[in-house]
Amino acid sequence: MTIEIGVVFAILGTAMLLFITGWIRADIVAVLVLFSLAATGLLEVEEVLKGFSSEAVISIAGLLVLSAGLVRSGVVRWIAERLNDIAGGSRKRLTLMSSLVPGFLSGFVSDIATVSLFIPVVLRLARKSDIHRSKLLLPIAMAALAGGNLTIIGASHNLVVNELLQASGQPALGFFELAPIGIALIVSFAIYTFFIGQRLLPDENKKGVTKNLEDHTDLMQTYHLEDRLWEVLLLNDSSWVGKTLQEIEIGSGHGLTVLSVVRHDEPQLHNRVNFVLEKDDMLLVSGRRTRVDKLVQGHPGLKVLGHPSQPEKFPSSSGELIEVVVPPRSPVAGKTLADLNFRNETCLTGVAIWRADKPIRTDVGTTPLQEGDGLLLYGPGDQTRSYDPGPGFLWLHKPHQEEAPRKLRHLGKWAALIMAGVVVLAGFNLLPIAVAALGGAALMVLVGILPPRLLYEHVEWRTIVLVGGMYPLGLAMEKSGAAGFVSTLIADSLGTLGPHITMIGITLIALILTQSLHGAAVAVIMTPVALDTAGLIGVEPKAFAVAVIVGAAATYLLPEGHPAPLMVQSPGSYETRDYLRFGAGLVAITLLVVAVLVPLMWPF
Repeated sequence: MTIEIGVVFAILGTAMLLFITGWIRADIVAVLVLFSLAATGLLEVEEVLKGFSSEAVISIAGLLVLSAGLVRSGVVRWIAERLNDIAGGSRKRLTLMSSLVPGFLSGFVSDIATVSLFIPVVLRLARKSDIHRSKLLLPIAMAALAGGNLTIIGASHNLVVNELLQASGQPALGFFELAPIGIALIVSFAIYTFFIGQRLLPDENKKGVTKNLEDHTDLMQTYHLEDRLWEVLLLNDSSWVGKTLQEIEIGSGHGLTVLSVVRHDEPQLHNRVNFVLEKDDMLLVSGRRTRVDKLVQGHPGLKVLGHPSQPEKFPSSSGELIEVVVPPRSPVAGKTLADLNFRNETCLTGVAIWRADKPIRTDVGTTPLQEGDGLLLYGPGDQTRSYDPGPGFLWLHKPHQEEAPRKLRHLGKWAALIMAGVVVLAGFNLLPIAVAALGGAALMVLVGILPPRLLYEHVEWRTIVLVGGMYPLGLAMEKSGAAGFVSTLIADSLGTLGPHITMIGITLIALILTQSLHGAAVAVIMTPVALDTAGLIGVEPKAFAVAVIVGAAATYLLPEGHPAPLMVQSPGSYETRDYLRFGAGLVAITLLVVAVLVPLMWPF
């Protein structure tokens, strides 16, 4: 081992330790790696900075903007909502489709965006079908990870591996060349979930309602609304179908308040007395549980879904809670919300008042407001975002930024066409992926889907810096001979067992590393090793490169390895052992798919 190899291993080992422990942010670690490679003289300045000008980094930035455009225009949401139509109330179909649909979508859209938009949809469908949310959420995240193997743009590490493959003198992977691997993984995962995985997932939520990291999520608990807000579903045989809100007399007859009618996951204008109810409408009702139970008992065809699944959103709609305060010398002091005609003027409903360190939850509309009162309001997302609290109120908790604004949804067809154009141009090699992605990102802005001021907010700069900073490490491993050194060890230990076992070994190493490291970092570390190993045992380099791609996507055992499985941990009330128990089967399937399909597609 030479001094240069020892220095590279020292830098690599330190970086991996920092990645695993989390003592320093991953993007900062990547910058330190870049600095170390330059300071030690292992790479020239041009080589050290090459990562930030690489096609992979530019492609990732453009594709992140394209994904944001598909989300903001409502395309991803529309696809997610089709689950309701496909499932048709069948638990079996819902179980299968909640794995298949996110999996195929994430081949073209960011897996993080896919999972974030499927979570609320699946939560609602799970309650409607009486399925524990824990049975569905983890499979969604795992399917999204598997879907990254569908296309070359499915995951950031795919692009990194592809560029390193080209840099080694090998032909690039085609846009859909990975598709058979991705399809096999998605379908296999769905079958595994349906027949085996459901038994391995927990049966009930152990931690209660999901919580977001933001302060908005404390509002329901702060105002003690856990026993006052209920979601009531109108089934097909409900006598209320076809009646107006005035005709059902839910207020005068039952002492309850309808805060919102959610139809197709959109809050409707519930303050219209002539609003006609339809089947599958979900009523967000405020009142005591005993009254709600009495209501359901007296009206067949109603079903209590329970508490809202998310404290800040009800339930998977664009409605939400916001909070304002009555400041000193406010003109609304001494007046009631009824006096202000507040509901008709703002389309917002007063849910509770905070006064003297305790909530007021009854007769909110007729209680005179006092200076210092906190006022909890509920309304559709477009109304909460356009609401101007001044001069009578001041903000305490502002509304969330809307992922798919209603006003942009008419542009969904344009967003879909732009993305399709990028796929066609890159898929048929008419333009490089980076150029096609940047062109598509520019069109998203020109069409009006993404305003220029938000353009750079949708680029995950941590990922860009991570990939750009770690990219030179792959060059250093190759240039110093470190990659060859590791490849020789692998070839000597596994090569005698045949190329199949060696390839599975490469996949397994990448899979283990990606449980704690970002997939792009794993790609940078393992791709040079995989290519050199392929050369030593005399097999097709592409086969081993694909093995790295599949292994780097397989973050199935620990939630901390990737944002997608981490996102479902709280709403699904999962513990680490749930990931290990469910993910072990996925690891076995992944290794089997690699062992069978990769040699067929890229013969040794």
